Amino acid sequence: MDDVLSYFGEKLINEVRDRTIRRFDMRITGKMRDENSQKLFKEVSEMDENCIRLISRIIPQVVDLSIHNMLCMFEENPEMEIQVENECINKISDGLAGELYTEDGWIQRFSNQRYEEI
Repeated sequence: MDDVLSYFGEKLINEVRDRTIRRFDMRITGKMRDENSQKLFKEVSEMDENCIRLISRIIPQVVDLSIHNMLCMFEENPEMEIQVENECINKISDGLAGELYTEDGWIQRFSNQRYEEI
């Protein structure tokens, strides 16, 4: 059972958390060429270094809080289940949102992106 929970956590962290952080990093550094990304880059490039560092720190925090809130939604609504390999992840975990944190949580174990505990 723990293997299914770890599998889900690894996918969530790699394919949602890390991908989102990478994409926003690319947007604020001008590496994305779509119109909206270039508008954002232009605005960010007009800021001082302290503001840019702050934005860089905030990005993973916003992503983590969004994932945390989504997992809480699944915990608080038993009619909504996450199924992986015919296992209900909601029932395997004793707290999905809590799986993200601590030194052996999903973020520490699976993420390749920055993490700052707040």
